[in-house]
Amino acid sequence: MTLADLSRFEAHCWRDIAPPELLAIYAPYRRARRVPDRPALLILHPARGISLSMQPRWAIAAASLLQEARMAGIPVLHSLPDGGPREGLLAPRDGEAQFGRPYDDAFMSTDLAPSLLRLRVAGLVMCGATTSGALRATAVEAKAYAFRSAIAEEAVGDEAALLHKVALFDIAHKYADVMSLEQMLGTMRHGRRHWG
Repeated sequence: MTLADLSRFEAHCWRDIAPPELLAIYAPYRRARRVPDRPALLILHPARGISLSMQPRWAIAAASLLQEARMAGIPVLHSLPDGGPREGLLAPRDGEAQFGRPYDDAFMSTDLAPSLLRLRVAGLVMCGATTSGALRATAVEAKAYAFRSAIAEEAVGDEAALLHKVALFDIAHKYADVMSLEQMLGTMRHGRRHWG
């Protein structure tokens, strides 16, 4: 990685809460970011009644990922909490897998992992809410299952700014590649010719 790449690695929402000494500790975790090969899009639908004051428009960004995934022929999977909404911009279409989510982690007590293996998926593009809950828990478990993951910063939301920023910092340095929505969409468009 070049010095510019290292600088861009930290150019996300956590930059105003991460002091230089913390960034120095986590410097070894910096790496090149990418959308994984043979990805699936996993949408972590929030539970009903959650007020996402941090990035309340996350679903609009997530909808652009959903549209791109459908156009590219990338499998789309929906992780739905009990009683969670199934309509709106991110509503599942016929043929898109839906998994109930009894816990924050989309893998726990579901058949998500075997479904990904059956689809021959090598990694995940994840979006949804909450950043500090379902998204972080699922990113940790995806790494445990050896699925590389990528997350567009604009396509996730949370109830509180501090929780959102700390969770994304932790995810980005240990579990998944956090990038801008523009960067992710550009990579997905470029990859259409061998994903579709």
